[in-house]
Amino acid sequence: MTRHYQKGDAGAGMLVLMVVLMVGWLWHDGGHTGHMSGSTSATRTEKTVLEFLDEAYARGEITRDEYLRKRGDLMRP
Repeated sequence: MTRHYQKGDAGAGMLVLMVVLMVGWLWHDGGHTGHMSGSTSATRTEKTVLEFLDEAYARGEITRDEYLRKRGDLMRP
């Protein structure tokens, strides 16, 4: 027996696909989109910048003196 698709089948399929993608994105992200307890978005931004700086130093893109100076600049209130 052949299935005959109706007009709403494509829309329902897209809805299911979008829900699955959103759940997958949240699962992959670990649910850390702005729901970090006890911290602000500014703190998360600083951490990201510091991580980037650490990685640049680890790759040898900046010298130790540059690393320490930039890290000191970032840690100042």
